[in-house]
Amino acid sequence: MVNRFADLVGAELGVSRWYDTGQDDVDTFADLVGDSGWIHNDVERSVAGPYGGTILQGFFMLGQLSRMARDLDWPAEGVLNRFNYGFDRVRFVSRVPTGTRLRGRFEVLDVAPKEDGDDLVRVKATIEAEGIEEPAVIAEWLFYIRYER
Repeated sequence: MVNRFADLVGAELGVSRWYDTGQDDVDTFADLVGDSGWIHNDVERSVAGPYGGTILQGFFMLGQLSRMARDLDWPAEGVLNRFNYGFDRVRFVSRVPTGTRLRGRFEVLDVAPKEDGDDLVRVKATIEAEGIEEPAVIAEWLFYIRYER
């Protein structure tokens, strides 16, 4: 059994599969959260803009982390729940054209044992965009791990 998550510090949890991004997804996201703008949603206008087409919203990419993390083989023995606890740091590093495939890469940075016997786990989450050398997003994602009692 893994000694809680502490044995995983410095280890890669894994890499997700590639996920497609499409203009319909970007438009739906913009409608849902109110993050619309011609650079994201006006295909005709954006072609003449500085990036030659629409680009993904930063929060659209960040929101993909949840489904990417489901592709990982998280330690489960003795774990009751894994809760999203938030982020300590998020950086949108690269502009990503709509239609570019994304995947997530996850590494355990540190584990803070809690007084109740649970753990607060900090994971470096990197979103990679196919064909773009720099990461699209780098985030420090926190998970509260509740263990069975």
